[in-house]
Amino acid sequence: MNYKKISIASVAVGMFAAGAAFAQDAEIATWSGFRKGAASFTFDDGAPSHVTDAGPMFKKYGYKATFNLVVNWNPNWSGFQGLADEGHEIASHSNSHGNNMSGEEASSKKNIESHIKQKYGIITVAYPNCNVPNESAVKQNYIVGRICNGSWKGMNDEMGKDGPSNWAQVPATMTGAEGQLKSTNDFTGRMQKVIQSNGWAAFLTHGFQGKNNGNANYSPTDINAIDGALKWAQQNDKDIWVAPMGHVAMYLKERKASKIEPQDGGAANTMAFELKHSIADNISKYDYPLSIRVKSDWKKVEVTQDGAKLESKVDGGYIYFDAVPNAGKIVVKNAAAAAPESSSSAEPPQSSSSEPEVSSSSTTALPTQAFDGRHLAAYVDASGYITVQNAQGLSITVFNSLGNVVRTTKGLGLEQKVYTGAKGVYVVKIGNKAWSLKIK
Repeated sequence: MNYKKISIASVAVGMFAAGAAFAQDAEIATWSGFRKGAASFTFDDGAPSHVTDAGPMFKKYGYKATFNLVVNWNPNWSGFQGLADEGHEIASHSNSHGNNMSGEEASSKKNIESHIKQKYGIITVAYPNCNVPNESAVKQNYIVGRICNGSWKGMNDEMGKDGPSNWAQVPATMTGAEGQLKSTNDFTGRMQKVIQSNGWAAFLTHGFQGKNNGNANYSPTDINAIDGALKWAQQNDKDIWVAPMGHVAMYLKERKASKIEPQDGGAANTMAFELKHSIADNISKYDYPLSIRVKSDWKKVEVTQDGAKLESKVDGGYIYFDAVPNAGKIVVKNAAAAAPESSSSAEPPQSSSSEPEVSSSSTTALPTQAFDGRHLAAYVDASGYITVQNAQGLSITVFNSLGNVVRTTKGLGLEQKVYTGAKGVYVVKIGNKAWSLKIK
């Protein structure tokens, strides 16, 4: 089963109105999008090829990865900031890559944060040289600590739907010449396995065969093997969720701690809920969106959270949407009888006439300056959703190629799906910044 089922007290919403609805059951998906398994691609050592080769490869398929940097190996900070701006996770791999972290958990985090701006800062650490971590130091500074014992030293690398047994020792499987995963079939076989088990797989890659890897010269991996794995994942995106390690960790921790509480809908043909958890630490706000479905016979719906319109769909007797924990009341309205929403005409933010055509899942920022200490991101994900990142509290407007407004909403959590529609070019405006994106 790929969801957590939560019984909700039946809530009448318009007893005497035609089509009166009752909220009976709500479910939080085990993995985002009600997929059956999760996979995280992690890259160690801050290789030049991670920027020049891995970044474009992941962009091609609409997926995001985790890049673990060694401070003193002088990574391409601007290049990795660019990856962060596109929604990838930047994480710590120590200051010096010595025989152990040598107490560098806090200092490497601070050092990387002085160069890289992303909403949560540095929340993931990958221990160098496959060493056993200082668990207390990990938990004081990060939400997840990755090690590299996955089948590399004959140790267990399987994680089920409840995640690792120890968040300071999250296993990953080595790839490349010295690792277990060498070919596309090796990667896809592992992803098929976690789909069957509702589990989570993490992959550990250093440099690529025949590429500029700098210090990441251990166990080079055939980049075509990963390209093939991402292509397979995109073709099977309904079953496998590919996301950065820190994001999967947030989702999993939130899902295990969250509950759904019924609220007064306030009108007929309306049901309302609140999604809450009480996770608290000094590292993360834990506001990654959780995927929810509500059983209903409504055919057309509108879903909002704290007034922000959420992407939703109706399928197989369920209403599906993503919502952010502790971000306000969720209201689901039966919109079947309502008049269709008309597109309003407005002048979209203009891009440079020399701006190149952008491909699916790419991001062209106009500009990409930090706002309020965070870097905004907008991209098309593997499922064809226009997705924004780091936009909490900001207004979001989506324009089609004719300049018509097709969606207005506001930012909620770390990552938010804001629109999916017909193929074509769209302009997404977040606050006073804009992105040109193409849905294929």
